Amino acid sequence: MHISLNLIYYVHKTYSDGSHPILLQYTINRKVKRKVLARCHEKDWDPDTGRLRTTMPNANAINQYIDTEFQNAERDLYEIRSGQKPRSEIFKSKPFISIEKALDRELTRMQLEHKSGQYDKILGLKRQIKDINIDIRDIDREWILALIDDFRERRNIGSTIQKKVKLLRSVIARYSEKGVTNEHRNIRIPVQNSIKVKLTRREIHLIENLQLPGNDLITAARDLFILQIYLRGIRVGDILQAYSSDFENDRFFYYDDKTNKKFSLKIIDTARPIIDRYKGKHQRLFPFFSWKPNEKLTAFENERRRLKHKESCTTIVNKHLKVIAGMTGITKPLSSHVARHTFARMAIDKINNPMITMELLGHTSLAIHQQYLKDLRQEEILDDAADDIFSGIS
Repeated sequence: MHISLNLIYYVHKTYSDGSHPILLQYTINRKVKRKVLARCHEKDWDPDTGRLRTTMPNANAINQYIDTEFQNAERDLYEIRSGQKPRSEIFKSKPFISIEKALDRELTRMQLEHKSGQYDKILGLKRQIKDINIDIRDIDREWILALIDDFRERRNIGSTIQKKVKLLRSVIARYSEKGVTNEHRNIRIPVQNSIKVKLTRREIHLIENLQLPGNDLITAARDLFILQIYLRGIRVGDILQAYSSDFENDRFFYYDDKTNKKFSLKIIDTARPIIDRYKGKHQRLFPFFSWKPNEKLTAFENERRRLKHKESCTTIVNKHLKVIAGMTGITKPLSSHVARHTFARMAIDKINNPMITMELLGHTSLAIHQQYLKDLRQEEILDDAADDIFSGIS
């Protein structure tokens, strides 16, 4: 009997965030079984030690988990070789596992992988499932449709429901021996395409020239919004967390909080007065984000708190922007994300190359970027069509 056990960093599978799985691979007489233990980016994997580099957040905890799983697997194979356990034990069907237990395991995995944002999404899904003790193998179309009805009763919109069902499918795929079936895949949730609101140059000037109190938070919210546009439609979370020291030698250096990609942006002349107005006056450039890590908490708990604080700061900025919209007579629903759409619209008016605009906006997928551009143009196409229809009516 030929038996082998290997720990593999499997670069042939890539997740949406660019990471690859770390697999425990059993091979018994050419029959292979793989188990995903964790995932990481290539820069965080040390091929010499076969473990995560200690520079990665939570690396010690994940490496300890990998060591434990590998030792358990070695013990299983020893018992198979010595006849104490049949080889079918490795490949046997998975035992009963409830959706509650599966979600708990996912929460543990997210904690090990230091993914606090995904952790909170899974925790939120778990809290909204009523029939939490159902065997994950018994989840069928009717059960999911009933769950969707529950989501609608909670006034979840179509896109939110779609994301929750997608998350549920990923848990089923990982923990059910049947995996995701066509019955699961064929469930469709109607989603109304949201119109990507953007401002005209006239509306931008109205906001820029609005007379506001010098040291008030509403003024800081206005300036932050305008700076977002000038810094290539930067996400609000990234500019909220920016330090004054990140703006040096006519460049702005930062890591995108969503993709962890490093950026270096040129500071254009019209952006400098805003930066100079706030530089060195607060803990961060703008007086909103004040979170600091708590030494008594774990890195994972600190990360959760940081993200929650970022959401709270974004809410404060958006409340001020709604007031500004009223003061300027802008009827569009003004929020920090409108700055991103506004820059994107300005970019595609000037640059007819999706590869360049994709880089400007920091999108990691060309397909996603092209759909974004399509949605962005859709409102103007419909407005122009309506103008054509009524152009002859006086």
